[in-house]
Amino acid sequence: MERSKNNYLNLLLLGLLFCLALSVSGQKLETYQCHFFNAYLEGDMSNWMRWIEEIEHKHSEEQEWGILALQARYGLIGYYFGTDQKERIKEVLQEGENRLERYLEQEPDNARLLSLQAAFDAFKIGLARYKAPFLGPKVVGSIQQAMEVDPDEPMVWLEEGNALYNRPALFGGDKKKAIAAYRKALELFEESEESCNYLTVLVEIFILKGYSETKQDALYQRTRQKLHRQYGGLPWLDDFLSSEAGY
Repeated sequence: MERSKNNYLNLLLLGLLFCLALSVSGQKLETYQCHFFNAYLEGDMSNWMRWIEEIEHKHSEEQEWGILALQARYGLIGYYFGTDQKERIKEVLQEGENRLERYLEQEPDNARLLSLQAAFDAFKIGLARYKAPFLGPKVVGSIQQAMEVDPDEPMVWLEEGNALYNRPALFGGDKKKAIAAYRKALELFEESEESCNYLTVLVEIFILKGYSETKQDALYQRTRQKLHRQYGGLPWLDDFLSSEAGY
């Protein structure tokens, strides 16, 4: 009887330790998510590469962490485009592509990974426009594949919006359709309740820029006021809106 009781207590202790380990792991992931989120709001990207490398070093075999690092690479590359630091992009992009390829080998039907694949190919077009005839169809194909796999993946709609926004009108580009795709992405990000996700803010900024460039002044003013209420000053916002940020 005593032995049975001890076994039960041991199992209970192991269970508690397991739950604690899961809780701590979750907190650590959320901690990094919030690092990226808060730094993004402040416009301070100086630590992003260090955090990315920490994640990739400590959690190289954990796909959830790997996707977080890839999303951070995505944001850092976009920042380099927007601040005219293209010379810094190639290395960040190449390592991201290498890791993305390995994850896709393990999970080829992951809609978020397919969306990131579309984004990374689009970044390569941004670096070398002459690659557009070859890479453009790959971008569209990855988005379509991701959409078929999971039409409720917000990153798919973000990349659909980017493709429509950055493509010349002659080839199907349409900023108003892009705004609609961004709004769908925002809706899905908010439904997913991903905590401290800087991508949610990024989409809202893209919508704001879209309103500005399509002369939808009332929507622009309401959206800008909402952003400031939610996220504070966003000291870099005017520079972003006046730049050719993106790819």
